[in-house]
Amino acid sequence: MSEEQADSSRDRLFAGCFGCGPENDSGLGLAFKQDNDGVVCRTAIDANFVGYEDFVHGGIVSTLLDEAMGWALFEGLGRYGVTRKLTVEFRRPVKASTELIVSARIIEQKGTTVRTEAAIKDSRARLLASGSAEWSLVRTARSRTSR
Repeated sequence: MSEEQADSSRDRLFAGCFGCGPENDSGLGLAFKQDNDGVVCRTAIDANFVGYEDFVHGGIVSTLLDEAMGWALFEGLGRYGVTRKLTVEFRRPVKASTELIVSARIIEQKGTTVRTEAAIKDSRARLLASGSAEWSLVRTARSRTSR
């Protein structure tokens, strides 16, 4: 499969993804890029995703971290994974409609188990939330991109 075919297959697979799907009008529209030893995304979460006042809902903050770590897996290993365990530490309120920098990297891989970590910072580089996760890599035969 050529790189272009792989990209097209991946785009179809993730088209409706809540975190990154370009065809999901209700989603977050995240676009991660490789950066140093992981991935990074600059984004702002709109007011439709607040918990109260102008603070982004904790479930959405957790989703940002989880999505970043999933992309760290894909970009770092070229593999898909499913979250087995997710830990989040909320450090400061994440305000809606402000620039956020979301980053993640792989910490360790042992067989099909991968550990990752992620962070959300504001434009002043203050840490707003951090997370770690344990992932199970999906066997290539089970991925729709391999069909």
